[in-house]
Amino acid sequence: MAYSNTTNQTKITVGQLIEYAFRAAGKTAEEQTPEYINAAKQALYYILMNLSNRGVNLWMLKNQLIGLIQDQKIVPLDASTIDIREANWSYNIYPQISEALPVDNPNSPALFTQNLNNHATSTVGENWFGAQYQTAQSIVNVGFNAYAPGGSATYNFVLEASADGVTWTTLETFPSTTLADGTWAYYPINTTQAHLNYRLRETVAPTFSLRQITLSYVQQVIPLARLNRDDYWNLPNKDFPSARSLQYWFDRQITPQMWLWPIPNNDFQMLQLVIESQIMDVGSMTNQLELPNRWIPAVQAWLSHEMSLQLPSVDLARITYLEGQYMKWLQQAEDEERDKSPIYFQPVIKYYTS
Repeated sequence: MAYSNTTNQTKITVGQLIEYAFRAAGKTAEEQTPEYINAAKQALYYILMNLSNRGVNLWMLKNQLIGLIQDQKIVPLDASTIDIREANWSYNIYPQISEALPVDNPNSPALFTQNLNNHATSTVGENWFGAQYQTAQSIVNVGFNAYAPGGSATYNFVLEASADGVTWTTLETFPSTTLADGTWAYYPINTTQAHLNYRLRETVAPTFSLRQITLSYVQQVIPLARLNRDDYWNLPNKDFPSARSLQYWFDRQITPQMWLWPIPNNDFQMLQLVIESQIMDVGSMTNQLELPNRWIPAVQAWLSHEMSLQLPSVDLARITYLEGQYMKWLQQAEDEERDKSPIYFQPVIKYYTS
């Protein structure tokens, strides 16, 4: 018997999902008018968005590092954020550098002073900044603060390491990042082997400017306690400054926000969050959905039922059958949406929360 010898290589596009839904509703290819195709894409979008209302989609949990600045009370989150599942205050250690790189750029040392009032600009010939250490260091987090007075700047960085400062090896490629002036971007990286030299190299723009660079390893992370709305607004001093934040309130607006207490008293604090995000939009007919393969049958059955309700002259018995099918497949997918780790129950008695 001949097998395919492939796994997870079958790709299902939006167009294929919609064609299947038409066939399940008893409609031919000739009946797939632009109007009904747009209706199917809209129904598919509603299905994806409603998945977030039925529980946590484990594949949509994202690790996110957020840099804070002094006196920052409100942390804006991406509009796709559904919930903060975990929140930690991260205590970082910044190894003392022996020399800022490039050595012939007189402004390089300004990037490692832990002072956002400083900045440095690269040159066309040496479009990078980095650090050299007395002894080899391992790095787990990389951060940089934008210098773009009155506006924003876009960075396309790769993190590179070297033993001799001459031959460099790429460790990480960071996504293109646009930052407002004075704001941070932090990235967790695979723990590096110990290296003497690290640098951030810009791969698109001919030159770039930064206020600060941080190359750190984490000493510890400390969980933040989640507050409800009433408890946060009853705090007597919401602007109390501290070397670390202890609690937060997640304000579920259309563009959600995170309100910290106490507020940071310096520019070098960092939060480590596990964010539950929305599933990506449907996109074009040739796109795939941001779903693990195990969820495709359930979403397909759900779409087939939704289209049977909108397409003309679909028999009621077929509609009822498709409803039963989608409920069956959906139940199976939701039952398996678990991490299979041991469960520990700890009774906690609490008063009203909102």
